[in-house]
Amino acid sequence: MHQVQLGLMLTALSAGGFSLERVWLNYCAMGGLMTETQVGAFLQGDSSTGDMGPGDLERDILAHAINEMFWDRDLPSCVPYVLDSMGSARTSEGPSISAAAAWLLTEEEAEQERLRSLTASGLLASGPDHALDALVVEARDTFAVSSASVSLIGADHQYLKASVGPLRQLLPRRESFCDEVIRTSAPLVLPDTLGDHRFRHHPLVVDEPSLRFYAAYPLRGPGGWNIGTFCILDQHPHGFSAGDRRVFHGFANRAQWEVRRHTDDGAAPCNEMSGR
Repeated sequence: MHQVQLGLMLTALSAGGFSLERVWLNYCAMGGLMTETQVGAFLQGDSSTGDMGPGDLERDILAHAINEMFWDRDLPSCVPYVLDSMGSARTSEGPSISAAAAWLLTEEEAEQERLRSLTASGLLASGPDHALDALVVEARDTFAVSSASVSLIGADHQYLKASVGPLRQLLPRRESFCDEVIRTSAPLVLPDTLGDHRFRHHPLVVDEPSLRFYAAYPLRGPGGWNIGTFCILDQHPHGFSAGDRRVFHGFANRAQWEVRRHTDDGAAPCNEMSGR
């Protein structure tokens, strides 16, 4: 799989005419840790990127950076992912057990079913969703906050399917507010993060982007499993009235409808590279 991924990265770079510098900048913006020299050496098959080369997550961040550059041109790209949590194991087969029966499963088994639901949704393996892009912008403007997003929670990371504002595209799952929402399967509203003992010392609160307000609803994939969230965020505390909660619930319902529509339609197959 590693050699296939590398080969298709090179094919994509050639087809897209992308420079190493541009690829590296996009990769860094997504949280990649390799230097431009290391990325170049890896793409040339040089082992100097490390004793074993880059890890699977670094490879997948690079793959996603390349894919996104194609999506920005409204073109398909087919660089696959190594980690299932990035969507590489996507098949038409959904979870074998619905979320309603989660109590019958161990924590590990339930997580595997949830990841199958995420993979079967096709959301991680597809390009931008213009309806969700428009929805997060509308939510940001409606609530006068800095950011809004539709996030997807993989095995080890959070990925933003749609976002507006100063948010990182990829974030370790352990650093994500949204992980709390999918674990509890309930909406979460934090009018002031400093007032909640669970989050007042959180890296996203004490460091950039210095979040003080957060509100989110869980989003469900095939089988009813929580695969992500719809959320709004800001660097200032916000009051959140009962009326605000009703409006926000309406936005979350619209996001859920888009997730369901995407899952029902299925993502377009990606089996050949498009040129410019």
